[in-house]
Amino acid sequence: MTSKSSPRKPRGRRPADAIVDVREHLLDVTTQLFSDQGVAATTVAQIANAAGVATAMVHYYFTNREKLLDAIVDERVAPTAAFVWQPATEETNRDPFVLAQTFIDRLFDVTNRMPWLPSLWLREIVNEGGLLRSRMIKRLPFDSVQRFSVTLTKAQSEGTVNPDLEAGLLFNSILALVMLPLATAKILQNVPGIPAVERDMLHRHVSALLMGGMQPPRRSPPTKPHAASRSKS
Repeated sequence: MTSKSSPRKPRGRRPADAIVDVREHLLDVTTQLFSDQGVAATTVAQIANAAGVATAMVHYYFTNREKLLDAIVDERVAPTAAFVWQPATEETNRDPFVLAQTFIDRLFDVTNRMPWLPSLWLREIVNEGGLLRSRMIKRLPFDSVQRFSVTLTKAQSEGTVNPDLEAGLLFNSILALVMLPLATAKILQNVPGIPAVERDMLHRHVSALLMGGMQPPRRSPPTKPHAASRSKS
């Protein structure tokens, strides 16, 4: 991470003529391979080849595969989740609409800078049997999710948020609306009749869907009695 509030930007493939932090470069290459083909299908030799280093260099920095997986979660995925949900920890942020929009904006921010994230999230964390799942579950900011849920519930009791929403599930809805389309964009881009997923379009769509869905339902005005009914009375 470049700071406590924002995750490190990916560097991509190592340039031949630049001084590079080899460990950081290995993490960048590994996250991309894990996203593209899965953890189980990715070997240390493939990581070394893609990074342009000897296999021994991977072992030098991470000792073994388990430590490499820990580093991916601790230094790439977990900080990203913390960055997205961090606004919920701030006492000044108690407007549920502002919070939800901020979460959406931050998700699009990190997935733009880390395009490997949606596929990796669905493949290795959400999917049953994902090899990063147990590690990430321990590091998810559930306290922030709980704060958001409490904020929503309070707003529902005050009549400012749709009471039919399930407060504890809204964070899942935000993740799904952003991550799933981005993760499947390449698969569906050549399917006839299905529009290509463009980031700006998706960002507007998700914002409109969430902001509109959170609005309390409009109450119908009371029905006025007919004139004939009034004359009889």
